[in-house]
Amino acid sequence: MRLSAISKLAAISFFCLLSAILINNYSFANNNKSNGSNFIPPLILSDYNNGTVLTNAGGLSGGHEEKPGTAYATVVCDDGLTLGNSGYSLSVEYSVERLGEYTFYWIKLGKEIPGKPGVTEPVDLRKYNYLSFWVRSAGDTGNIKIEMHQDANNDGIFTFGTDISSHVYADPYIKGGRVDTNWDKVVIPLKDFKDIKDWSKSSELVFVFENKAGNKKGTVYLDNILFGYRPENVLNAKDANPLKAPVEASFKVNGVQAKQCPSFNGTNELSIQAEDIRDNPFIESVRFEYSADKGGIWRSIGADYDVKKKLYKVVWHPDNTREEPSYILRAVATDLRGNEKATDTLIECGVKPMTDDEFLDLVERKAFEFFENHQNPKTGLFADTSGGGDASIASTGFGLAALCAGAEHKWIPKEEAKARVMTTLDTFLPQKGGKESAAEGKNGFFYHFLNMNTARRAGKAEISTVDTAILVAGAITAGEYFGGDVKKKAEEIYKNVEWGKFLGREKPWENYFCMGWSPERGFLDAYWDYYTDEVMIISLLAIGSPTYPVSPDVFYAWARNKDSYAGGKPFIYTWHGALFSYQYANIWYDFRDIADKKGVNWFENSTNATLANRQFCIDNADKFKGYGPNCWGITSMARPEGYTMHFGTPPTGSGEPQYDGTISPTGPAGSVVFTPVLSISAIKNMYMTYPRLWGQYGLKDSFNLNLNWYAPTYYGIGVATILLPMENFRHEFIWKNFMKNKYVKDSLVKAGFVKAKNRR
Repeated sequence: MRLSAISKLAAISFFCLLSAILINNYSFANNNKSNGSNFIPPLILSDYNNGTVLTNAGGLSGGHEEKPGTAYATVVCDDGLTLGNSGYSLSVEYSVERLGEYTFYWIKLGKEIPGKPGVTEPVDLRKYNYLSFWVRSAGDTGNIKIEMHQDANNDGIFTFGTDISSHVYADPYIKGGRVDTNWDKVVIPLKDFKDIKDWSKSSELVFVFENKAGNKKGTVYLDNILFGYRPENVLNAKDANPLKAPVEASFKVNGVQAKQCPSFNGTNELSIQAEDIRDNPFIESVRFEYSADKGGIWRSIGADYDVKKKLYKVVWHPDNTREEPSYILRAVATDLRGNEKATDTLIECGVKPMTDDEFLDLVERKAFEFFENHQNPKTGLFADTSGGGDASIASTGFGLAALCAGAEHKWIPKEEAKARVMTTLDTFLPQKGGKESAAEGKNGFFYHFLNMNTARRAGKAEISTVDTAILVAGAITAGEYFGGDVKKKAEEIYKNVEWGKFLGREKPWENYFCMGWSPERGFLDAYWDYYTDEVMIISLLAIGSPTYPVSPDVFYAWARNKDSYAGGKPFIYTWHGALFSYQYANIWYDFRDIADKKGVNWFENSTNATLANRQFCIDNADKFKGYGPNCWGITSMARPEGYTMHFGTPPTGSGEPQYDGTISPTGPAGSVVFTPVLSISAIKNMYMTYPRLWGQYGLKDSFNLNLNWYAPTYYGIGVATILLPMENFRHEFIWKNFMKNKYVKDSLVKAGFVKAKNRR
């Protein structure tokens, strides 16, 4: 009887324990099942799919560029580097030379407030409870510090000691315990940033790179940075529920179910059914992908993060620039932990190849975006480079013309472009009450580099004659395009330039323009005494000046030495032989049907110089990788050791042409009006053969295949030498507007230009 009682007691205990387990499991399962109606869409801060370092909300971001620690951020689209081998990811190259020092990459969570440079709106993150992003490195980086900043005093500017900063390190949140060369997903609960007191005043997210153990240099890649919400039990769970692949039978293209289609073209909506958050509380998105090599490499089209519903959609513009025969597609479910589950191949479709005109339009549009994204809203100045820092007045002159082209193509609303132009022009004009212009200068000329926010002289920059001439040319172009007050202001800037003040009056520099002036050195011991397109635009604008004209003799004062290369046609050559030095004046002046009084057709002269530059690259193809008939362009450009204006090909005035295997797409692109077939073939070949040459603003500045190096920075003068000559080739747009100006016409008449004879 005692054994029976004990057995009963044991049985009762067992069933109680089993009931408790079942109840607990039921409770966990129900807690894990999120209510779709309570779903909070994530804030996709930066997925870099727009090809810019700006956040998706328009917030600014950038690297710290002051030593001892520096970080330079750029957007890349290179196979093997970008997440999913597609779209764009962020690359941060950092250098921290001294032990114990650091550098960082910062992201403003809110937009900059118009008219208040550096002041940003706070972002309310109270409805989110985690931060996630993908990260990988090019080598050993050490442990990356992640900081969140709170704007404690509500001034829109983060200040150490006044505002609040809280940090964690990335490694504890990575499966492998360390950032390495593989892409890893990092998920950080916001509660781990323990010092943040008020998430409604969030201002910045910062990635910090420290030299704690000799980690001096490195490259880190980031992508898909977002803030999201999941119930705490889901967020803290060690393992995620198994994912199910999206439902293949539900896949549709433009609302029609199909397994085959004749050809993709234009805009297409892709849709598929998959689990939602009620089915699987860990699901984060459904991503659509394509492959051009039968599944060898899958590339991302886009992702839908709205997981409260079972139907997922993206819009796709197929990449038809590389003439792929067909694409196959699939869909991939992803979860909070970075797990994925893909369908089999859903569909195979051909793609209509892009025409040359569509390709050039793409190249132009991307180049225009540099100027769209790098103009200061307060001063209207354009940055010298994509890396931040100072403005240059040459980039600003080119930027004014770029705004006109953008308005004409409807890439930017015309009224917005006009307002931007007006802001720029006002910066270079005297202020009310007889005060000097905001832009610092002398006798109507301006300093080469200006502070982006104040327009005052940057560092020890010099007053520059050629850069002022480019600024004036851009203003004239904008004035003719927009007319009215824009034209009035543009011509006032032109009229204020006292050209003769920079003209040498004594031998040996008589009738030569000085290159510049600075308070420390006075007039520079450098004069425009040798032919280049730069001196042509200075001379002609000075001759045509309505207020301070100079003698037409200045156009014939500089040396005009003539020779040929490798049996080609002879031409008047420049001192260094850089291709840009045959392009700049031709961007503005239409020399096609005219010749000066010595019979020189400068359009043909630049054509012959371009052919010589190309032939030199063909002749040296055995010495440098990439050189050849469809890969040429030795000009001013970035190179691994730094930027140079002195590279070129023979014949040269110096007698010693410089080159090192670096090539710039700005060479053939800037000469597209001279050699259209050869130039287009070259830039298409560069684009299709070297995918790493395509980046945030289209064709990068330069590359060197011998060193496997691609320029990480875009330059305003380089991007302009792609955009503006293409506009002339396709629509004669810059020529038509600039050449309408009566003073520009007068300059050619006064200099003795007449209709050319025997034009080729």
